Amino acid sequence: MKRVLKALGQTLSQSILLVCMLAFIALAGLAVAPNQAAHAAGQYSSQAQPEAKITDPAESFEDLNPQAAYEDIVKTAQNPAKVEKVYDESLKEYKEEHPQESIVQKAEELIEKVTGKE
Repeated sequence: MKRVLKALGQTLSQSILLVCMLAFIALAGLAVAPNQAAHAAGQYSSQAQPEAKITDPAESFEDLNPQAAYEDIVKTAQNPAKVEKVYDESLKEYKEEHPQESIVQKAEELIEKVTGKE
Protein backbone atom coordinates (compact mmCIF):
# COMPACT_ATOMS: atom_id res chain seq x y z
CA MET A 1 0.00 0.00 0.00
CA LYS A 2 2.91 2.31 0.79
CA ARG A 3 4.35 1.66 -2.67
CA VAL A 4 1.06 2.52 -4.37
CA LEU A 5 0.69 5.75 -2.41
CA LYS A 6 4.33 6.63 -3.02
CA ALA A 7 3.96 6.01 -6.78
CA LEU A 8 0.67 7.96 -6.85
CA GLY A 9 2.26 10.89 -5.02
CA GLN A 10 5.25 10.84 -7.36
CA THR A 11 3.00 10.77 -10.44
CA LEU A 12 0.86 13.57 -9.03
CA SER A 13 3.89 15.73 -8.26
CA GLN A 14 5.33 15.12 -11.76
CA SER A 15 2.04 16.03 -13.42
CA ILE A 16 1.77 19.22 -11.33
CA LEU A 17 5.35 20.08 -12.25
CA LEU A 18 4.57 19.45 -15.94
CA VAL A 19 1.47 21.68 -15.84
CA CYS A 20 3.46 24.45 -14.13
CA MET A 21 6.21 24.22 -16.74
CA LEU A 22 3.68 24.41 -19.60
CA ALA A 23 2.01 27.41 -17.99
CA PHE A 24 5.38 29.11 -17.58
CA ILE A 25 6.25 28.48 -21.24
CA ALA A 26 2.88 29.84 -22.37
CA LEU A 27 3.30 32.97 -20.23
CA ALA A 28 6.83 33.47 -21.52
CA GLY A 29 5.54 33.16 -25.09
CA LEU A 30 2.83 35.72 -24.43
CA ALA A 31 5.34 38.08 -22.87
CA VAL A 32 7.76 37.82 -25.81
CA ALA A 33 5.29 37.93 -28.74
CA PRO A 34 3.86 41.44 -28.12
CA ASN A 35 7.35 42.87 -27.78
CA GLN A 36 8.35 41.54 -31.18
CA ALA A 37 5.25 42.92 -32.88
CA ALA A 38 5.62 46.27 -31.16
CA HIS A 39 9.27 46.40 -32.16
CA ALA A 40 8.45 45.66 -35.80
CA ALA A 41 5.67 48.24 -35.88
CA GLY A 42 7.98 50.87 -34.42
CA GLN A 43 10.57 50.11 -37.06
CA TYR A 44 8.23 50.85 -39.95
CA SER A 45 6.32 53.71 -38.39
CA SER A 46 9.49 55.69 -37.70
CA GLN A 47 10.38 55.82 -41.39
CA ALA A 48 8.94 58.67 -43.40
CA GLN A 49 6.58 57.49 -46.08
CA PRO A 50 7.46 58.88 -49.52
CA GLU A 51 4.76 60.91 -51.20
CA ALA A 52 3.16 59.51 -54.32
CA LYS A 53 4.41 61.19 -57.45
CA ILE A 54 2.82 61.24 -60.86
CA THR A 55 5.28 59.87 -63.40
CA ASP A 56 3.03 60.46 -66.38
CA PRO A 57 3.59 63.73 -68.23
CA ALA A 58 -0.17 64.30 -68.39
CA GLU A 59 -1.34 66.00 -65.24
CA SER A 60 -4.68 64.25 -64.96
CA PHE A 61 -6.71 61.42 -66.42
CA GLU A 62 -8.79 63.83 -68.51
CA ASP A 63 -5.66 65.01 -70.33
CA LEU A 64 -4.98 61.46 -71.50
CA ASN A 65 -8.21 61.24 -73.54
CA PRO A 66 -8.69 57.45 -73.43
CA GLN A 67 -11.51 57.48 -75.99
CA ALA A 68 -9.26 58.97 -78.69
CA ALA A 69 -6.50 56.49 -77.85
CA TYR A 70 -8.98 53.61 -78.10
CA GLU A 71 -10.26 54.80 -81.48
CA ASP A 72 -6.69 55.14 -82.76
CA ILE A 73 -5.92 51.57 -81.69
CA VAL A 74 -9.08 50.27 -83.37
CA LYS A 75 -8.18 52.03 -86.65
CA THR A 76 -4.67 50.64 -86.50
CA ALA A 77 -5.88 47.10 -85.82
CA GLN A 78 -8.17 47.13 -88.86
CA ASN A 79 -5.27 47.56 -91.29
CA PRO A 80 -2.69 44.70 -91.03
CA ALA A 81 0.03 46.64 -92.88
CA LYS A 82 -0.37 49.56 -90.51
CA VAL A 83 -0.17 47.23 -87.51
CA GLU A 84 3.26 46.01 -88.58
CA LYS A 85 4.41 49.59 -89.26
CA VAL A 86 3.22 50.77 -85.84
CA TYR A 87 4.88 47.75 -84.22
CA ASP A 88 8.21 48.51 -85.94
CA GLU A 89 8.02 52.16 -84.85
CA SER A 90 7.19 51.15 -81.31
CA LEU A 91 10.06 48.64 -81.25
CA LYS A 92 12.46 51.27 -82.58
CA GLU A 93 11.37 53.75 -79.88
CA TYR A 94 11.75 51.09 -77.20
CA LYS A 95 15.26 50.19 -78.35
CA GLU A 96 16.21 53.87 -78.34
CA GLU A 97 14.93 54.26 -74.78
CA HIS A 98 16.43 50.97 -73.56
CA PRO A 99 19.73 50.41 -75.36
CA GLN A 100 21.21 46.99 -74.77
CA GLU A 101 24.79 46.21 -75.49
CA SER A 102 25.47 42.92 -77.16
CA ILE A 103 27.99 40.44 -75.82
CA VAL A 104 30.35 41.28 -78.68
CA GLN A 105 30.25 45.00 -77.84
CA LYS A 106 30.91 44.26 -74.19
CA ALA A 107 33.79 41.97 -75.10
CA GLU A 108 35.32 44.65 -77.35
CA GLU A 109 35.08 47.19 -74.53
CA LEU A 110 36.74 44.78 -72.11
CA ILE A 111 39.54 44.05 -74.57
CA GLU A 112 40.12 47.77 -75.07
CA LYS A 113 40.09 48.31 -71.33
CA VAL A 114 42.60 45.47 -70.71
CA THR A 115 44.95 46.49 -73.52
CA GLY A 116 44.82 50.12 -72.40
CA LYS A 117 43.56 51.58 -75.66
CA GLU A 118 40.71 53.34 -73.94
